[in-house]
Amino acid sequence: MCAMQSDARILITGTSATGTTAVAQIIHRHGPRARRPFLKLNCARRGDLVLESRLFGRARHSFDGGASSSRGLLEQADGGTIFLANIGQIGHALQARLLHFLKRGVIRRVGADTAHAAADVRVISAADYRLFEQVEAGSFNPDLYYRLNVMHLVMPPVARRR
Repeated sequence: MCAMQSDARILITGTSATGTTAVAQIIHRHGPRARRPFLKLNCARRGDLVLESRLFGRARHSFDGGASSSRGLLEQADGGTIFLANIGQIGHALQARLLHFLKRGVIRRVGADTAHAAADVRVISAADYRLFEQVEAGSFNPDLYYRLNVMHLVMPPVARRR
């Protein structure tokens, strides 16, 4: 089945600057969720608490003492697609939280005691070629890896393209 017409999760592997974002956008634009949002989150060089807040949102008066709650990208992308670049750089706690979302589709905002909402989001993620090595080394959750890797696209290095 074509990746564009499917609703399956996709893992794109390749070195940086090989066009993974462009491929994810093309897949979204030509897929069944094209009329819904396409949101991107680069997971590189950010703390897990910041990433968790960006993905899941935060409850009022959570970690930063904010007076209002905020919707995360997963909630904003409901019905659409989220692209998680550099997925291999997230920590274990966030891996577990993302895995729980992929299993149940339920969002619990940071600082909240209960689930806030459900979301139907297609997840496309990107990582370098070493993600499976991270699984074997125990630094990336194997269940999360296999849930993200329903379809796998490999981006060749730019130097090897015509």
